[in-house]
Amino acid sequence: MNWDNARFFLTLARAGTLRAAAQQLGVDQATVGRRLQAFEAEIGGRLFLRTPQGYQLSESGAMLLADAERMEAAADAFSRKAAHSDRQLAGPVRIAATDTVAEAFVIPALAELSRRHPELEFTLLTGLSLSDVAAGEVDFAIRSLRPDKGEVLVRKLAAIDMSLYASPDYLARRGRPLPGDGFAGHELLMFPRDTVPRHWQRLCGESVDQARIALQANSQLTLRQAALAGMGIAMLSCFIADQDAGLERVWPDRVDPVDMWLVLHPDLQRVARVRAAIEAVAGCFATKKDAPSPGRGTSA
Repeated sequence: MNWDNARFFLTLARAGTLRAAAQQLGVDQATVGRRLQAFEAEIGGRLFLRTPQGYQLSESGAMLLADAERMEAAADAFSRKAAHSDRQLAGPVRIAATDTVAEAFVIPALAELSRRHPELEFTLLTGLSLSDVAAGEVDFAIRSLRPDKGEVLVRKLAAIDMSLYASPDYLARRGRPLPGDGFAGHELLMFPRDTVPRHWQRLCGESVDQARIALQANSQLTLRQAALAGMGIAMLSCFIADQDAGLERVWPDRVDPVDMWLVLHPDLQRVARVRAAIEAVAGCFATKKDAPSPGRGTSA
């Protein structure tokens, strides 16, 4: 039996009249009558005897009553378990973020949350091509581009500064690029054009039309390693690169701010385990993004 049909059948069996059943179900009497007729046509038999006193179960109806009650008990158990699951600080939480955001913000937040709620289980997917929140591939994602479509909720977490960095060895060999020269005579370490197209126009306000692109990589951690190795100049997040003694800011007074957005499926906004993870990550952003970080090097 279809549970929705069984629900109408069971309510009418208990109420005894179309009017009473309609009141309990929150519909009109005609709807109850139509649903009953459709159900009887589906099973090929009469479920009730119409009497002056109301609706009484037929022999077929009496045989189906116990099955309908078992379906009702199963549906109630399902609802209770689902509601309890949503309130529990336990179970899986799936998150997508870039590698640097995961390293600096997400993992510290999840580590602290795990200590307080060890029944939580996390999946963390990193990369620039983030999973689709609307399609349910992850519970929430942290993105540097605000989604302009899809059935999702969006919340701004922070504005993160990025700047240009290179190794002391590279700067000793090549000098610092001159503002207005389009990075002439310099190597740049870049995200691929299709992942961060704006970087292929300007970096920290400067055109890149005279630069040589020495390396393309879809991971900021990879670009940082290449900069440390002296391969060129990379646009990196200040919250990580400023802590690295092997890197210097090329132009310490110039930054390129990037907004970070939390993207959440609307159906998950009241699920306790997801909310706990979101608030932990948001709290880590609020704490760390304003922490002072030492600038590296001096301007040319």
